[in-house]
Amino acid sequence: MARQAVRAGDRAPETAGRDLVREFVHRRNPAEVLLADWEHDGEHRLRCRADWPRAHRFYTPSGGRHDALLVVETLRQAGLLAAHVGCGVPVGHSFLMDRLTCAVEDPSGLAGAGGPADVRLVVDITEVRGRRGRVADLRVDVVFRRDGLRFAAGSGWMRCLPPSLYQRVRWSGERAEGGPAVVPPPVDPRVVGRAAVEDVVLGEPDRAGRFPLRVDTAHPVLFDHPLDHVPGMLVFEAMRQAGRVVLGGPDAPVFGCSADFPRFVELDQRCLVEAEVSARPSPSAAQVSVRLVQAGEVRARGTIMLGVR
Repeated sequence: MARQAVRAGDRAPETAGRDLVREFVHRRNPAEVLLADWEHDGEHRLRCRADWPRAHRFYTPSGGRHDALLVVETLRQAGLLAAHVGCGVPVGHSFLMDRLTCAVEDPSGLAGAGGPADVRLVVDITEVRGRRGRVADLRVDVVFRRDGLRFAAGSGWMRCLPPSLYQRVRWSGERAEGGPAVVPPPVDPRVVGRAAVEDVVLGEPDRAGRFPLRVDTAHPVLFDHPLDHVPGMLVFEAMRQAGRVVLGGPDAPVFGCSADFPRFVELDQRCLVEAEVSARPSPSAAQVSVRLVQAGEVRARGTIMLGVR
């Protein structure tokens, strides 16, 4: 179909086809597009449908349930879609996710792996702020349902930057030439619940128990398209894997997570992942606090709630 532009103040067509949805959620591979369609429900609400695959190549099912990080990725895509079709942010703008948080409130909503999942989302757009005639900041609150059952919810806070402003924010005006991405030797895939080495995002820990981040820019999911920084979903996967190592549970399910991104995580600089158990709200769950430290600065930090036995 013909490429369509979305201008500030416009609303995109609600049945635009997967090619246009792919542009809105910033994915190159159609298989990585989780949102199928949407409709407007008032000025500041969208109702969306997500199609989760039977068995995603990276967000793999376990124990008959879909991976909870599919909720996080769907939330991320819903935020981008809302900015474009709900707020009229043009395609070609960049987005910086300052914070993202989500919780799986009823794990039964993840059941049924092995078959496709028809997930319904209600996306509320709030805290929209403008600057010089454009949308500069917004928040989305998303509720997830299957068969009418609410099973998860989350929120995302993001900034919307036109290309020229992104260049100033990212590079202080002039782009720096970076070196190759840092890919240290991996931990044993079995200790983080992974079958393939290429899906391991942590290297062997140092004497202080800190894990070097592995940044494989050839990864087909985490780097679906070229990026000039470490993507947020790699950070969440690092949080999960670090939590599993700390808890000694390679199959520990995710019940919720939250992260702030105060600085860019660079591709070509050594980044250390620090993790420690910070709370045990019940005998079957533990909260792990995680920090990503690069060049002596905290570049990302958050918590992840994991199941324990």
